[in-house]
Amino acid sequence: MERDDISLYREMFPGIKERTYLNHASTGLLSTVAKKAIEECLEIYSTMGDYPVEEYFSLVQEIRKTIAKFLNAEEEEIALTTNTSQGLLIALMNISLKEGDKIIAMEEMFLAGKYVLKYNFPYVETMYVKFRGRDPVEVVREKIDSKVKAVVIDWVQFFSGDVVDLKYLSDFLQEKGIYLIVDGIQGIGAIPFDAKELDVDFLSSGGAKWLFSPAGTGFLYINKRNFNRIKRFYSGWLGAKRKDFSNLQDVIPVYEDARKYEIGTRNIMGLSALKENIKILLEYGMENVYRRITGLKEMLFNGFEDMKLNIVTERNGIQSGIITVKPDGNPEILYKKLTENRVVVSLRNGHIRISPHFYNTEEDIERLFSVWR
Repeated sequence: MERDDISLYREMFPGIKERTYLNHASTGLLSTVAKKAIEECLEIYSTMGDYPVEEYFSLVQEIRKTIAKFLNAEEEEIALTTNTSQGLLIALMNISLKEGDKIIAMEEMFLAGKYVLKYNFPYVETMYVKFRGRDPVEVVREKIDSKVKAVVIDWVQFFSGDVVDLKYLSDFLQEKGIYLIVDGIQGIGAIPFDAKELDVDFLSSGGAKWLFSPAGTGFLYINKRNFNRIKRFYSGWLGAKRKDFSNLQDVIPVYEDARKYEIGTRNIMGLSALKENIKILLEYGMENVYRRITGLKEMLFNGFEDMKLNIVTERNGIQSGIITVKPDGNPEILYKKLTENRVVVSLRNGHIRISPHFYNTEEDIERLFSVWR
């Protein structure tokens, strides 16, 4: 495929034939290749009951290998999960937190991280700090003392679309011996992520947004430098060095890497779909994906500025795929108008959030404006 021939990729997402879909920060559309992967799984389950064991383990390995390639990580650094929250929980459970320890958390973070912290680590003091519009290192520096063990942030803030410079923050925290735990779901699939370059400790992401995959899919990246430092909590029988199911009596050892956190039966249908969607992004190239998304976002900035609307999203700095705007008049009425005209966006806190992906076109943006006005 020619990288500039977006029409070929648009054919993989038939949902856009029926609507102008600009809502990937909420839920991505399932691709035809992902749907086919799910159907192939269903055929196996409906006719055979389960995968032949060698085929099953081969598929799991291929899924993990594809994710690792996408992140420029090692296969053993990837744990397959069901959602972002699960990955955040695993990371926090395994960094040896004890009563009296402290965590610095982004005040603007999505609820996934806040719920994990509040209800699973009540014995740890969580200090919520505003990051928006501030130097992330200075934010953290103001709160650091000897009891701070981790910083938990959203790479991309779900409402404003603000992006944290992960490399800058990670370098600083490594010097202090403090873990960086990242909710990456609003960035992975929209912004290139290089695990070796950014060097974060943990990054958790679900697959249902910018990766176009079904709910119940995701992964946790664990930097291999932490393998000997973290615990084995949340390990299970499929986190063991098991090549088949012939011996289900002996408790064999779990892996000594990220794979040990795959506690039990995997959502193999959803993960198969995730693999196929990631392959689309790998084929097109994440630098090309990012260039197209930010180009469309620039059109949105220009249009909303011409309309003299209040744009929440910052135009400077690293860009995400999100732009959030305060409309004139009643936002619920506008949202209803857009929805009725099959323009799909999100209504968030009295604002309209727009999130185009690489296969969207200039015509999609123009249609949004034509309905909006």
